[in-house]
Amino acid sequence: MAGEFGAFIAQKRLEKDIKLKPIAEKMGVSVTYLSDIIKGRRNPPDIDGLEVIASVLNLNENERNEMFDLAGRERNQISPDLPEYIMDETLPSARVALRRAKSQELGDDFWQEVNKIIDRRNGEN
Repeated sequence: MAGEFGAFIAQKRLEKDIKLKPIAEKMGVSVTYLSDIIKGRRNPPDIDGLEVIASVLNLNENERNEMFDLAGRERNQISPDLPEYIMDETLPSARVALRRAKSQELGDDFWQEVNKIIDRRNGEN
């Protein structure tokens, strides 16, 4: 039974009429191995494999982010596109903020406000 990650990939493949073979070839894995990932028999691939999938399926930014989140959840890990940023030694305040938000049990409403601040900084409304 496919997990959410596999279901997402299967849906995008159908929408874009892309077979497993070209994705598997670009990833350097067998079609059977990729099929096992999509069917939920194996964990989603690492960041490099996910980048290949995003490229072959021509995912937009939102689709790519959703795929990363689903892969992370299925692995019971953080989304694979985030650790490098979070652990960047020049960004200690990011880790402090995450820990403080966690300890205060701040919810999604808090992070929505943070996103609004980021949007304003970028000139978005």
